[in-house]
Amino acid sequence: MLFAFQAFPLGQKMGQKINLFMSPLVDTLQTPSRWWQEFNLWFMERKRLQSENLQLKKMVQRQAAASQEIRALRAENTQLRNLLGLKDIPGYRWQTAKVLGRSPDKMSQRLMLLTQNKAQPDDVVASSEGLVGLVDTIRKQRAVVRTILDASLAVPVTLPGSGLAALVRGQGEGLQVEFVPWKNAPAVNQVLVTSGAGGVFPAGIAVAHITHVRKVPGSVFADIDAVPVAHWRRDAWLSVASLRKP
Repeated sequence: MLFAFQAFPLGQKMGQKINLFMSPLVDTLQTPSRWWQEFNLWFMERKRLQSENLQLKKMVQRQAAASQEIRALRAENTQLRNLLGLKDIPGYRWQTAKVLGRSPDKMSQRLMLLTQNKAQPDDVVASSEGLVGLVDTIRKQRAVVRTILDASLAVPVTLPGSGLAALVRGQGEGLQVEFVPWKNAPAVNQVLVTSGAGGVFPAGIAVAHITHVRKVPGSVFADIDAVPVAHWRRDAWLSVASLRKP
């Protein structure tokens, strides 16, 4: 009827006034619809941005994990290459072994290794830096190792270029150098190596780094503290040496 009324001149004049009157009402009625459309657009855009952000986070995490794995593989590769140098020591058959676990007992300081070939009790264990200890027990390809920090293990050592003969014994967290006369005591920061005495340890492997040297009143021997040269707590691979049978 409104459209028919607007066909007449009077209706046209009235229609203009009606349109002016109705425009705010129509606009008010349309406003919720526009708000709803804008809200839907905002919600969809927000959801899209959240999805993209989540994908970027996952990508960054994957890249970080891949980078960490590459660094670990490079470190292990470096360790394995360095361990190959130990094979130059004659009279021993060397093999690499993966570290499976470490004892929480500070006085025993034992390790669990996974060997490629079956090891034997009293096989020598070393890192690329120096002596680690001896194989204690074997079960299949798993070897329990007594490290040089174990108080039950004594290692015959010497100072390169000297006639010094001494023993290095574990003290749980450090090492004690025994039977060294005060007049022949090594200096702080010098390194003791295996002497080869006793036929268990091959000669020439670094063992202990001297940290303190003290004169004992009333004794001819010096009181000497040391630390291991090898840092096996951080190594993922070690090397096991079996004495070759004639």
